[in-house]
Amino acid sequence: MPVSYGSLPFSEQIDYFKGKTNLPSRAWTDLYAAEHDWAFVVAGATKRDLLSDMRGAVEKAIASGRTLDQFRKDFDRIVSQHGWEYNGGRAWRTRTIFETNLRQSYNAGREAQMADPELRKARPYGLYRHGDSANPRPQHLAWNGTVLPLDDAWWSTHTPQNGWGCKCKKFMVSARDVERMGLKVGPAPVVEYETRIIGVNSPNGPRSVRVPLGIDPGFEHAPGQSRLSSAVPPLRAHDPIPAPGAQSNPVPNAGLPNRRAPGPLPTPRPAAANRLMPEGLDDEEYVSRFLDEFGATESSPAVFRDKVGDSVVIGRGLFPDAKEGALKVSGRQLLLLADALQEPDEVWVRLEWVAEQNKAVLRRRYISRLDLDGEAVPALAVFEVGPDGWDGVTTLAQAGSNPEYLEQLRIGVRVYRRLDGD
Repeated sequence: MPVSYGSLPFSEQIDYFKGKTNLPSRAWTDLYAAEHDWAFVVAGATKRDLLSDMRGAVEKAIASGRTLDQFRKDFDRIVSQHGWEYNGGRAWRTRTIFETNLRQSYNAGREAQMADPELRKARPYGLYRHGDSANPRPQHLAWNGTVLPLDDAWWSTHTPQNGWGCKCKKFMVSARDVERMGLKVGPAPVVEYETRIIGVNSPNGPRSVRVPLGIDPGFEHAPGQSRLSSAVPPLRAHDPIPAPGAQSNPVPNAGLPNRRAPGPLPTPRPAAANRLMPEGLDDEEYVSRFLDEFGATESSPAVFRDKVGDSVVIGRGLFPDAKEGALKVSGRQLLLLADALQEPDEVWVRLEWVAEQNKAVLRRRYISRLDLDGEAVPALAVFEVGPDGWDGVTTLAQAGSNPEYLEQLRIGVRVYRRLDGD
């Protein structure tokens, strides 16, 4: 029987698998836990050509919904072609390779979908459902029906798949779903840890690992989570956005025309005074409130889609220096930066040559102005992001009304403009 979850393979699942790098290995312990987010391995497959062909067979199964029997035919052909002598029986080995890769790529794809902040607003809880394993694990049965917020730390170690052959699933649910099913939110099950010995027969020898009781070694992580966390753009160290009052030379583009927009920016939007946070909060509190705007947390990034459909991964990694009190943007003005992303006045894109990397990068710049209650001048916020990181500027000075400075910011090609009054 094929691995089936009631739907055809989907793009997030396929993208996750395609994002892996082939890595030769001698034993399954050569790569552990979240490292599987980044590499495709088949234990004992040390030749790159063999591994490449095996990966192709798995990718074909994921992309076209092939069955285990169909995969086994490809497996036999590849083994014969490369003369591979593998450990374990054919039935067990093929099922392990097939089901583990299909299930974990599916789970990682679902986790990517669950990071969408709009979905999280509608369905903020995760529901653990036990699968239909022939020999169910007692702990997995005990977790059946557990409902917790999606940002609860319990999911970081207990998101399925939780062991070899595990068929448990995690679903997004709303408060109404929870009530309809007669369930309740929390508390999280108590997590007990145990020490397990792995790699007894490995060429590298045995070692001990500490895992939650009921979870097989190597499965104590949320599939794809490390990939999502690494997608949070770092703070860019070069070519910053010009600060208010600074003179800036025009930035040369590497392909896109540098078009100036006709007319001024839209009229600043009215906004409540509380978009400017109180003085004296801890930097971590400022960061937490910013992340909350996007449904992200300290440990769980969220994928935000902007006005033109592009994605920005929002997470704690945006602020690497917050604990040292060196935020890029004034902490109390961080919500203004969130407004620039969520409700920009304009969005500009430009292709820029980065000499340090010897390549061109595409950057998106979000510009927003707000008329805050009690403030004499418009608040200005600018957020810029590209593959080399992000940069941001916020100010409550006269720069928000300075035509010359605002024109410095409007470079590249404008791809979005808010209508006055919106």
